[in-house]
Amino acid sequence: MARKSASQKDRNRRTKDKLLGFLQDSGNISYSCKRAGISREAYYLWREDETFALEADVAIDYGKGFVNDLAHTQLIQNIQQGNMGAVKFQLISCHPDYQPRKPWPRELPTTPAPITEIHIHAIDPEEVRARRADVRQDAIEKKQ
Repeated sequence: MARKSASQKDRNRRTKDKLLGFLQDSGNISYSCKRAGISREAYYLWREDETFALEADVAIDYGKGFVNDLAHTQLIQNIQQGNMGAVKFQLISCHPDYQPRKPWPRELPTTPAPITEIHIHAIDPEEVRARRADVRQDAIEKKQ
């Protein structure tokens, strides 16, 4: 396999650095790859390099934290402006008094006892015929 020239290595490093910057901004791999002009496949090939994988993981964690901080800031601004949807979201998410109530134990579905043993035995053919006749007779009586 041919060796990569120094200019190709420099170009790859610059692209990787650009991608890491976009990952720090968003924490989103697809979005960052699109912005850097590379495929996700290339990104995952680059992740085979442990150093790059570690740098990418750190950038993704930072980016997710950054986006979460932005979202939280917007949430607080909406709460301050009296947006009741934002108020409700905050209370349901963070305050135990506003979380959906769990059903009482008597309302919970009951599960049948587990089967612990099975008995198999042969049935006399005459007994089978008699049971079928009884079932048929019961069905006839119910129709009338």
